[in-house]
Amino acid sequence: MNSVSYIRHARALPLVVALAFAALMPMSHQVQAAGADSPSSGLMSYRRLLPLEGGSNFRDMGGYPTVDGRTVKRGLLFRSGAMTGLTQEDQTYLEQFGFATVMDLRSSEEIELYPNHWAVNADIDYLSVPYSILELMAQVAEESESLADTQDYSAMYLTMTDMLKPQLKTYFDALLNEQTPMVVNCSAGQDRTGVTSALLLSVLGVDEDLVIEDYLLSTDFRRPLVESGDVDLEEAAKTNAFAAVMLEYGEGQDPSRANPLVTAHGKPFLRFTLDALKARYGSIEAFLTKELGLGSADLQRLRDLYLTQ
Repeated sequence: MNSVSYIRHARALPLVVALAFAALMPMSHQVQAAGADSPSSGLMSYRRLLPLEGGSNFRDMGGYPTVDGRTVKRGLLFRSGAMTGLTQEDQTYLEQFGFATVMDLRSSEEIELYPNHWAVNADIDYLSVPYSILELMAQVAEESESLADTQDYSAMYLTMTDMLKPQLKTYFDALLNEQTPMVVNCSAGQDRTGVTSALLLSVLGVDEDLVIEDYLLSTDFRRPLVESGDVDLEEAAKTNAFAAVMLEYGEGQDPSRANPLVTAHGKPFLRFTLDALKARYGSIEAFLTKELGLGSADLQRLRDLYLTQ
């Protein structure tokens, strides 16, 4: 079936598009990583956000303290938005880290439209689980008929881990296999990547308030115009369902403002995910055990690998 025939879903499901793109808000600051390492070289002279000309929301999750007094190691665990815009200078800079793996959470249509040239050029192990953006749209629509008429993304966050289960399994398996340094990304680096990163930081023992703070940094660190590049959406929409959705959804939108990551009452959307997991499973660890098959030894291994002693 021609993908353009699904345009009607774009009108009905603006929340799905929010998974991929929110509008631009200028980057205002960098945040000093608590307990950050201080190597003699200048490689880690960044605070949290990497200084990339064509990067968006590409940052280190290391440096956060845990509740038991340890610290998440720097230089191993990264998160990002789409990396299509990375320049040759950016790629040269990233070579210093020795990246082993990219975990791409995007749909097949998003990857086709905005490929990761850096991963190919650098011969980095590239992990993704193929799925269609149309499948995601259908799943979100089935979960809540009210999504079409709201800009509150909380309902989407309630089912995010169900949508991402195959990707989460792949990601945590790669972490256990020490396929690091690794960067996990989606298109915006805030929703799918935000939930995935939050699960990791939570199981490592970072306090939930800090996990939420890390999630909210995306509003400052994203550069959506860099993420979207110079793709001709009208031409791409003829064969690419994601381009068709973006073309329809973007009409009349203000590209200078980001969709907020909180409800009208100020509650971060991520809290809906974390609260739902705790209500359903009792804890984040229990979710990882029941749904992803991570045993207590696996959870301890993650802490041993990615926390300072």
